[in-house]
Amino acid sequence: MLMCMGVRKAVYVTDADLELWERAERYAAEHRMKISGVVLAALQSWLDEREGRRTPR
Repeated sequence: MLMCMGVRKAVYVTDADLELWERAERYAAEHRMKISGVVLAALQSWLDEREGRRTPR
């Protein structure tokens, strides 16, 4: 059985942003997602908006 493992990256969250991070963690848990999926979806949306692209929904 072949398992794909992603590259490990660290995200540092300041005390000022801790509430936002915790909201994202709750959202991920409620939707049976990993926090990395929430972060990557947010990054994709943010970049698409700034680059004038449309994100398919």
